[in-house]
Amino acid sequence: SRSPSQAKGGQEDQPTPNPGVMRAVLFLAALLAFVAQSSAYLVQPSMMAVRSQAVARSDVVMGANSGRKCQMTGRGPNNANAISFSHRVSSRKQQINLHTKKYFSTELNGWVRMKLATKTMKTIDKYGIDKTAKKYNVDLAKYRL
Repeated sequence: SRSPSQAKGGQEDQPTPNPGVMRAVLFLAALLAFVAQSSAYLVQPSMMAVRSQAVARSDVVMGANSGRKCQMTGRGPNNANAISFSHRVSSRKQQINLHTKKYFSTELNGWVRMKLATKTMKTIDKYGIDKTAKKYNVDLAKYRL
């Protein structure tokens, strides 16, 4: 009582899978792989809170991460283009003109040393160190000698 296919080779014919079912299985597998991949790039809420905390202007002090910045106004380098004779364009930085300067503060009744841009020095010459510090919300006590 053998079937004709068993008599020839010994194996029965396998039923062909339904194309609609195969398409659904492949779709679910691709969707699962996509979700697993995209979840690796999601930012956790605790990281978002750290990134969104803004630093107040008065907290900017010349330190490890502040680079070449004016300690009064916070002005930093400007991004610009260097253009060669053949008119090739490459990016460069225009550094600000910083100088270390000492001023006498009448409110603190003492000397203050800061790294300032020359434009800020002109403002201080016009209005005074104490008025300029109030304008830019800078605590001069941090820079006292």
